[in-house]
Amino acid sequence: MKARYDNLDGLRVISCFCLIAMHIKANAEFNLPNTLHRFMISWTHFVLLFLMISGFGMFCGYYESFKNGNVNLDTFYAKRYKKIQPFFVTLILIDIILNRSLSHIIEGITEATLVFGLLPNNQLDVIGVSWTLGVIFLFYMLFPFVVYLFWDKKRAWITFTVSILISFLCPVYFFSSKFVIDDFTPRHNILYCMPFFLGGAIVYLHKETIKKTISSIRWLVLFVCIFLTAFTLYTPNSIKEIDFIMPKYLLLCTFWLMYAISVDSVILNNKCARYLSGISMEMYLSHMFIFRILEKTKLLYLFGHGIISFLITFLAVISGMILFIEIWKYIYTKLTQFVMGKMNIA
Repeated sequence: MKARYDNLDGLRVISCFCLIAMHIKANAEFNLPNTLHRFMISWTHFVLLFLMISGFGMFCGYYESFKNGNVNLDTFYAKRYKKIQPFFVTLILIDIILNRSLSHIIEGITEATLVFGLLPNNQLDVIGVSWTLGVIFLFYMLFPFVVYLFWDKKRAWITFTVSILISFLCPVYFFSSKFVIDDFTPRHNILYCMPFFLGGAIVYLHKETIKKTISSIRWLVLFVCIFLTAFTLYTPNSIKEIDFIMPKYLLLCTFWLMYAISVDSVILNNKCARYLSGISMEMYLSHMFIFRILEKTKLLYLFGHGIISFLITFLAVISGMILFIEIWKYIYTKLTQFVMGKMNIA
């Protein structure tokens, strides 16, 4: 039986909520305290923690099976599509209906395939936050090759080191006007993000040693995690045009991941965290849709433009997302049962 690392539920939820709060702030006119405003700007990079958890989770679920030749590729990829595509396609259809433009139809059809991470510029207008899904699904596509690269620890560390080097070179050289368009975003590219996926894989390969070490010094490691969080969020992301986002957040995400798999935490592991983690992908994809409804109905500033209105909006978006997702799940289940029933009768 594969081990389940329950604390990862809490990490997913915290990352998801930070991203939602950041997007609300970025798309509205709330007047928040300067310190909080500066703090929240950096929350956009919590998406990188999602990538590292995805890498660790994939290795937990499939690394040994792929090495032993016990994976049915048809089942493996079908499971990925069944988990992601129905809800994602629903959001795409809603976007196309609301915008009614040829560009949204073209982009929506491309995104529905889930392979849009292969595009030279993974930055589409339909479900703007979906670039993350494009990068993650591309990692799924490459996973058999990643297993080959991580066949043993020596090869894994060489691969991980090379991925860090390439990721560092991307904004320095490859993401220049010679190769990309002006508004290109580095983290939308799989090579730039790969150290986070592979960082999760490295943690998996050394998980037993990590758990044994950290469990004996858990409070020290927690202090280091908190210190690194403050350091990462409050220090510049670049110095003289040299990008330090990747190394800073790689170190931060690695420490939080190692801590989460090594200790028992009521904050990270509870029924609420498990439920919200189970719909974290749906929340991430749909939160701007719910926010736009609140914006269109002029419900954002009922209590002014201060922090109270911001918190109420945040809670309204969370509540709206959960309601929307649960309604969608109910309708989708009923439609699936109806269609399957008709097929069985036929």
